[in-house]
Amino acid sequence: MNFSKKIISFILVSILVSSINIDVFSKEINEIKESSVAATVIQVLDGDTIKVQISGSNNIAYVKLKGVDSKGFDDAFEYLTNELLGQKVVLIKDGLSYKGGKLNYMNVLFNGKNMSRELLINGLAVIDKTQSSSNYLLAYENIAKGELLGMWAYTSDTYSSITGEGVGSTVYTSDRVNINTASRNQLQKLLKGVSSDLAREIIRYREKNPFSNIQEIKFVKGFTKKVFEDNKRILTVSTNINKASEFELRTLDELSDDKIRKILDKRSDREFSSVYELRDILTKQEYDKIYQYVSIKDEISIYDNMGYSVANINGSSRNYLTGVGLTYSMADDIINSRKNGYTYKTLMELTKLNGKHISEENVHFFEDNLNTFIDLNTNNRNELDSLFGWATGKKVYDKTFKSVEELKSIITLSEYDRVKNIVYIDKLNHQYININTATKEQMQNENLNIDEINKIINKRPITNSDKLPFNVSHITNKISLYTNINTASEKELKSLNNGISNSLISKIIEYRKNDNFGSLDEVYELFKINGASSVYYKIKDFIVIR
Repeated sequence: MNFSKKIISFILVSILVSSINIDVFSKEINEIKESSVAATVIQVLDGDTIKVQISGSNNIAYVKLKGVDSKGFDDAFEYLTNELLGQKVVLIKDGLSYKGGKLNYMNVLFNGKNMSRELLINGLAVIDKTQSSSNYLLAYENIAKGELLGMWAYTSDTYSSITGEGVGSTVYTSDRVNINTASRNQLQKLLKGVSSDLAREIIRYREKNPFSNIQEIKFVKGFTKKVFEDNKRILTVSTNINKASEFELRTLDELSDDKIRKILDKRSDREFSSVYELRDILTKQEYDKIYQYVSIKDEISIYDNMGYSVANINGSSRNYLTGVGLTYSMADDIINSRKNGYTYKTLMELTKLNGKHISEENVHFFEDNLNTFIDLNTNNRNELDSLFGWATGKKVYDKTFKSVEELKSIITLSEYDRVKNIVYIDKLNHQYININTATKEQMQNENLNIDEINKIINKRPITNSDKLPFNVSHITNKISLYTNINTASEKELKSLNNGISNSLISKIIEYRKNDNFGSLDEVYELFKINGASSVYYKIKDFIVIR
C-alpha cells in the first residue's frame, strides 16, 4: 500500500472513529465463526481488504473480499473507501473462509451487491486464482475485459507484472500519457501501434496546433481510428498535478525523477492550489514548456488560445492572414475566393479553393489560428483586430454588445455591411442547409425564390463561392456549400439528401457525442455498417470533418 493510501485511510478513519463511537475496549479477533454476520467497515486497508467491527459486539476483524485480488490498484482502494467506509455490510462465508492468520476470506454484501463481483465488473480487481472456488466469477471478469475497463484498459509488457498474467496480456494502468508533452520516444513506447514516424507526426502537429482534447489526435496524419481506439483510455491533454501518477508526470517533457519526487512530496503535505506553484520546483525553461498542459483539477479539454494570433478567413486582410503563419499564396487564395456575398462556413472549405495551395494538413495545423466567425464579446483582442483593425478593434473590445446592430454606433454603414454576416453575440445560432444536396422544398423553406433555386440546381455542383450563380449575401447565413459532419445541425444533415435517413442522422449525432470523425474514411465506415454506402458516395464530395 503506498503512502498516499495510508494518509487517506488514516484521516478518514480518524473522523469515523469519533462519529460511529467505536468502543475503546474493542477486541481484535482472528476468525469470524458465524456463517453470516453484519458489520461496520471501520477501515479500508487495500483494494480488496477491509477492517470491520462485528455488529452487536466489540469484536474487530479483518476481511479479504472473496475470490478477488486488486493487485494494489489505487482505483480499487478509492472505490472501496467511497463505497464502504463507515457503512454497514453483511459478511457471508462461502466454502473455506479462514486459512489461519488474521484474514477472513468472505463475500461482502453492501446494499444487496456482492462487492467482489462489483470490483471485477468494473475492472478494479482480477480473479484470485489461489482461491479454488473462484471460477464462478469468471463471467464478471470477462465483462471488464471485453469493455476494457479499469485494469484491462491498456496492453503493455511494462505492466504485465501487475496482474501476473504474463508478458503481452491485457493489463491495468490508471496512468495517462500527456500527448501535448510526451517525448517522441515515450509516444512510441507507451502508445500501442504508434511507430517512430507516427510519433514524429504527433509532435509535428502539436508544435503547430496543441491538442485541445484527445479526439483531436485523430487529425494527425496516420493516426487511424483503430490506433485511437487502442489508446484512448490512457490519453490526456492536461495532467492533474494533484493526482497524476509518477508515470504520467514523467510524460511532462520527461521530467526527472528528482523533480517528480519533489512534486509528490509537496502534494502529500498540501495539494497544489495553482499551477504556478510548480515554479518552486521546476526551472523556468521546464515550467514554460508544460504549464499550459497541466492543471490542479481533472480536465478533459483545454482551451488556452486567449492570446493566440487569430485571423478570420471571411474578413481579415492579407497581412493578418500571413501574420498567423499562412503563406502569401494561401492568403491570396482565401481572399480571392470571397465572392458573391458568401461566407465560409468551415475551415475545410479552404482545401476546395481554386488556388490549391491549402491542404487538409494545413487546415489542421492552423486550426487554432483561423476562424470563420467572431463573437463580438470575445476576450481575445487579437481576433477583433484581425477583422476591424487595431483602432476599431479596441473600440469593439471595450464595449459589451447585446446585438450585432450596436456595431453601427462604432463603425460606418459600409463597414457594417462588410462584417455583419461574420460576427455574432455569445452563441452562433446559424443553421444551414447544404445547397449542393438540398431539395427544392428545403431551399424554399429558407425563403429562396423559385428563380434562385433553379439557378442553384442548374449550377450544381458548386465547389466554391465564385461559382455561385448570384449574390447570396441575403441568405449566406442560411446556406453552406460543405457540411461539417462533426458539428452540423440536424437540419443541415437532413439537407444531405440522396437517401440519408432519420435513423442514420440519429446515429451520426450519437456517434459524435463522445468522439469526432477524424477522416472521411471513418464517416464511410459508419454509413457502411448502416447499409448506406451508396448514399455516402453521392454526398461525400460535400462533407468535411473540420
